[in-house]
Amino acid sequence: MREVEFEFGDSYERQRLIAHHERMKAEDERRRHEDMELQSQTAYLRMRLGDFYIRTGKIDRALSEYRRAIKMDGRNAVFRTRLGDTYALKEMVQQAMKQYRLALECDPELAEPRVSLGDLYCRFGMFNQALEQYRIAAEMEPTRAFYRYKVASVLATNDHLEEAVQEMRIAVSLSPTEAFYHFRLGDFHLRLGNLEQACEELRTASELAPWDSYYLVRYGGVSLALGRIVEAIDAFRSALEIEPGNRCYRVLLADAHDRAGLRQEAARLLRQVGELNSYEMEFVGRRRMEFHGDVGNLDAE
Repeated sequence: MREVEFEFGDSYERQRLIAHHERMKAEDERRRHEDMELQSQTAYLRMRLGDFYIRTGKIDRALSEYRRAIKMDGRNAVFRTRLGDTYALKEMVQQAMKQYRLALECDPELAEPRVSLGDLYCRFGMFNQALEQYRIAAEMEPTRAFYRYKVASVLATNDHLEEAVQEMRIAVSLSPTEAFYHFRLGDFHLRLGNLEQACEELRTASELAPWDSYYLVRYGGVSLALGRIVEAIDAFRSALEIEPGNRCYRVLLADAHDRAGLRQEAARLLRQVGELNSYEMEFVGRRRMEFHGDVGNLDAE
């Protein structure tokens, strides 16, 4: 009887110890997850603080916060991309490249470090390598208009303007209210000599962002090239109202009046300008090339 009681008691104690061990193990696991969650949240807050410092121009402080975030979570590809971007801002190219590659090792399916890596390649004229990274990013996130714009920009830089137009059309379709995408598509059309399409896109850009005087001037220039003098005068005048001290815009408005045969008004406007500096002369010269349809020699601005 005692032997049976002993065996029963021994088994009972063993089960209690096992149950206690399992409870303690579960409690340790719960606390470990809580610690990891807290650490992850703290690391994320470090990253957000770094983002704030970037926006306010405090680059070294941002660098410090991103490093702290990575110490807490070294496998986070976003943290490493942010650190790489900050190194790139400080012209620390090798360090930036290293962080982008580490980010891709951590998460090969993340598009962000590929775009940053592409940007770095572009800075050194490595456009084919940049295009490869941008294309992969666009395939990973096909609804991101910005990535399509990146692809289009490199294609245009390499004078593949027809392909650039196709990519920008996709970007515009994905983000139809983004004025800049319409502007860039219009600019590509202009360089191809597609004046009607260029005019349409530049007009849309100026309507979406009526405060942007540059869009108005570009729209006015293409309008003048198409012989739409009234539209050109209205666009140049609106741009000048936004920037009344801009001498280039006043010259362009004078050109439009001269084209309309209103030479006295053109002369009056020119008398208000004085002598242009070299930058202003270059800007006006480029717009005048557009007036005359001489777009073959125009590069992207």
